[in-house]
Amino acid sequence: MNKLPIFEWFYPQGDVMVTVNTNITGVDIPSDLRQQEIVDFVLGDKPTPKLTADGVGISAPMRFSGSLYSCYFPWDCVMQMSGQEAVMQFRNPVPVKGDFGAQPKQAANKKRRGNLRVVK
Repeated sequence: MNKLPIFEWFYPQGDVMVTVNTNITGVDIPSDLRQQEIVDFVLGDKPTPKLTADGVGISAPMRFSGSLYSCYFPWDCVMQMSGQEAVMQFRNPVPVKGDFGAQPKQAANKKRRGNLRVVK
Protein backbone atom coordinates (compact mmCIF):
# COMPACT_ATOMS: atom_id res chain seq x y z
CA MET A 1 0.00 0.00 0.00
CA ASN A 2 1.29 3.46 -0.90
CA LYS A 3 1.19 5.38 2.39
CA LEU A 4 2.87 8.55 1.07
CA PRO A 5 -0.38 10.21 -0.15
CA ILE A 6 -1.98 9.55 3.23
CA PHE A 7 0.99 11.10 5.04
CA GLU A 8 0.88 14.07 2.65
CA TRP A 9 -2.79 14.55 3.58
CA PHE A 10 -2.06 14.50 7.34
CA TYR A 11 1.16 16.58 7.34
CA PRO A 12 -0.22 20.03 6.34
CA GLN A 13 -2.90 19.77 9.06
CA GLY A 14 -0.34 19.86 11.87
CA ASP A 15 1.63 17.32 13.86
CA VAL A 16 1.23 13.69 12.81
CA MET A 17 1.67 10.86 15.30
CA VAL A 18 3.21 7.89 13.50
CA THR A 19 3.11 4.47 15.17
CA VAL A 20 6.07 2.34 14.10
CA ASN A 21 6.86 -1.38 14.37
CA THR A 22 10.57 -1.37 15.24
CA ASN A 23 11.05 -5.03 14.21
CA ILE A 24 10.66 -4.22 10.50
CA THR A 25 13.89 -4.21 8.48
CA GLY A 26 15.21 -0.74 7.70
CA VAL A 27 13.92 1.12 10.76
CA ASP A 28 16.69 3.38 12.08
CA ILE A 29 16.02 4.75 15.58
CA PRO A 30 18.10 5.07 18.77
CA SER A 31 19.01 1.69 20.27
CA ASP A 32 17.17 2.29 23.56
CA LEU A 33 13.89 2.70 21.62
CA ARG A 34 14.49 -0.57 19.74
CA GLN A 35 13.78 -2.46 22.96
CA GLN A 36 10.09 -1.65 22.43
CA GLU A 37 8.27 -3.35 19.57
CA ILE A 38 5.82 -0.48 18.96
CA VAL A 39 6.89 3.18 19.29
CA ASP A 40 5.02 6.44 18.58
CA PHE A 41 6.78 9.42 16.99
CA VAL A 42 5.40 12.95 16.53
CA LEU A 43 6.31 14.41 13.14
CA GLY A 44 5.55 17.92 11.95
CA ASP A 45 6.93 21.34 11.03
CA LYS A 46 8.00 22.20 14.59
CA PRO A 47 9.21 18.84 16.01
CA THR A 48 10.86 17.71 12.74
CA PRO A 49 11.45 20.71 10.42
CA LYS A 50 13.93 18.85 8.17
CA LEU A 51 11.63 15.88 7.55
CA THR A 52 11.60 14.30 4.08
CA ALA A 53 9.07 11.76 2.88
CA ASP A 54 9.28 9.86 -0.40
CA GLY A 55 7.98 6.65 -1.94
CA VAL A 56 10.29 4.53 0.24
CA GLY A 57 9.81 6.05 3.69
CA ILE A 58 10.26 8.97 6.07
CA SER A 59 13.59 10.45 7.10
CA ALA A 60 13.69 12.90 9.99
CA PRO A 61 16.44 14.18 12.27
CA MET A 62 15.01 14.12 15.81
CA ARG A 63 16.30 14.98 19.28
CA PHE A 64 16.40 12.33 22.01
CA SER A 65 17.71 13.46 25.41
CA GLY A 66 19.31 16.47 23.72
CA SER A 67 21.18 14.44 21.09
CA LEU A 68 20.30 14.64 17.40
CA TYR A 69 19.60 11.32 15.67
CA SER A 70 18.68 10.80 12.00
CA CYS A 71 15.66 8.50 12.15
CA TYR A 72 14.37 6.55 9.19
CA PHE A 73 10.99 4.83 8.91
CA PRO A 74 10.30 2.68 5.82
CA TRP A 75 6.60 2.68 4.94
CA ASP A 76 6.31 -1.02 5.83
CA CYS A 77 6.95 -0.22 9.51
CA VAL A 78 4.25 2.46 9.75
CA MET A 79 1.24 0.86 11.45
CA GLN A 80 -0.83 3.97 12.12
CA MET A 81 -0.94 7.70 11.38
CA SER A 82 -3.08 10.08 13.38
CA GLY A 83 -3.74 13.79 13.41
CA GLN A 84 -6.43 16.13 14.68
CA GLU A 85 -8.88 15.21 11.93
CA ALA A 86 -8.48 11.45 11.53
CA VAL A 87 -6.71 8.22 12.42
CA MET A 88 -5.56 5.72 9.81
CA GLN A 89 -4.53 2.19 10.79
CA PHE A 90 -2.75 -0.15 8.39
CA ARG A 91 -2.68 -3.89 8.17
CA ASN A 92 0.31 -5.57 9.79
CA PRO A 93 2.75 -6.63 7.02
CA VAL A 94 4.23 -9.43 9.15
CA PRO A 95 2.70 -12.82 8.30
CA VAL A 96 0.70 -14.45 11.06
CA LYS A 97 2.04 -17.75 12.36
CA GLY A 98 -0.15 -20.75 11.64
CA ASP A 99 -2.57 -21.45 8.83
CA PHE A 100 -5.98 -20.32 9.97
CA GLY A 101 -7.48 -20.81 6.51
CA ALA A 102 -7.02 -24.59 6.52
CA GLN A 103 -10.14 -26.64 7.11
CA PRO A 104 -9.92 -29.44 9.68
CA LYS A 105 -9.87 -32.87 8.08
CA GLN A 106 -12.54 -35.34 9.08
CA ALA A 107 -11.84 -39.02 9.43
CA ALA A 108 -12.68 -40.88 6.22
CA ASN A 109 -14.54 -43.69 7.98
CA LYS A 110 -16.54 -41.42 10.28
CA LYS A 111 -19.99 -40.61 8.98
CA ARG A 112 -21.04 -37.00 9.29
CA ARG A 113 -24.37 -36.46 11.00
CA GLY A 114 -26.78 -33.72 10.10
CA ASN A 115 -27.34 -30.83 12.47
CA LEU A 116 -31.14 -31.20 12.52
CA ARG A 117 -32.88 -33.93 14.49
CA VAL A 118 -36.54 -34.91 14.73
CA VAL A 119 -38.00 -34.53 18.21
CA LYS A 120 -41.36 -36.23 18.94
